[in-house]
Amino acid sequence: MTSLLALLLLLSCPPAGRCADGAAAAGPRIRVAISRGAPSLRLRTSSSIYAQDMKSGQKYLLLEKASYEVRPSAGGISVAGQELSSPIKLLAADGQERIRLGGNLYKGDIVLRAAAGGGLDIIEHLPLEEYLYGVLPSEMSADWPLEALKAQAVASRTYAMKYINPARDYDITNGVEMQVYSGTNKINSRVMEAVNSTRGEVLKYRNRLVTAFFHACCGGHTASVRSAWGEDVIKPLYGVPDPFCKPSRHYRWEFYVSSADLLRAVQAQGSTALKIKNMKIHKKDRSGRAVSFQFATDKVPVVVKTTDLRKRFGTFEFRSTLVGRISPVRGGYELAGRGWGHGVGMCQEGAKYMAMNGKPYRKILRHYYPGAAIVDYE
Repeated sequence: MTSLLALLLLLSCPPAGRCADGAAAAGPRIRVAISRGAPSLRLRTSSSIYAQDMKSGQKYLLLEKASYEVRPSAGGISVAGQELSSPIKLLAADGQERIRLGGNLYKGDIVLRAAAGGGLDIIEHLPLEEYLYGVLPSEMSADWPLEALKAQAVASRTYAMKYINPARDYDITNGVEMQVYSGTNKINSRVMEAVNSTRGEVLKYRNRLVTAFFHACCGGHTASVRSAWGEDVIKPLYGVPDPFCKPSRHYRWEFYVSSADLLRAVQAQGSTALKIKNMKIHKKDRSGRAVSFQFATDKVPVVVKTTDLRKRFGTFEFRSTLVGRISPVRGGYELAGRGWGHGVGMCQEGAKYMAMNGKPYRKILRHYYPGAAIVDYE
């Protein structure tokens, strides 16, 4: 989210069992960037609130049912022409604030910070467990089996804790580049049960948090973190056979790409080629995924990383690096493959079918993160 049209503050207590003094409020806290680099925002109030200068502690009253422009300034942040230091915090007069931002509802502390590169960062501070209430239904359907939701809760909790770093302005973002978080909009009793019943549980390997990656569908074998991003491999992220996701509708895919588009991709690598003569898989990893492709051209052959091609052509169309067939067709090539996503860590579709077949969440996690211990973070 790079721009913001409206931010509406509502004064209402969160759903039953989720008020700030409830059980979920205990434990670690996390700072989520819910908007980054917004050039300005229009703040509309439904009740009296305060904008607090966090450096001085000074509070400035904003009247109810009023509209205020908030923008970065040379001195920090300007609120309706009043210069405040960065960051500032929004506080409801009665202490029970909820914020609506771009259609999503948030209940944590909202902090506005002048971003280093310009614009405003809008950051929600909230307990980790409450953050997970907003992650689960955004990353996995709330209608899926409860044991799959529990596995997702542990994976998402572990992933989030890996990024908590007080030295940064925020810990994690709210988009697909990390894990999707949509505030309180989609929370229901099953999501809360999955989070609460696994409260505090994380994955560790040799007493260190695992970067608990997950993806939609692996297509029969999860990938190693090295083949996906070149990172050092630990046992839980080495990749495992996965027969469980085969019934998924995402198990197979096909994608057509024109020779002209492929030529532009090759030229983006610095090649002066004017024609693509053929394409083939250049290198595979142990899971069978294509690490790179080689293109025969009217010049010298060119090797392109598969991850670069997916970024260029779109991960919705070019769904995975697990490519099984390349067929020359009129004007281009048809690729056929399996799975959806980077393939590292837990296969969500596989977790769903394991749960449907009676597997408990701990067994699901042990399958996808072999060697990892499920322990309490405290």
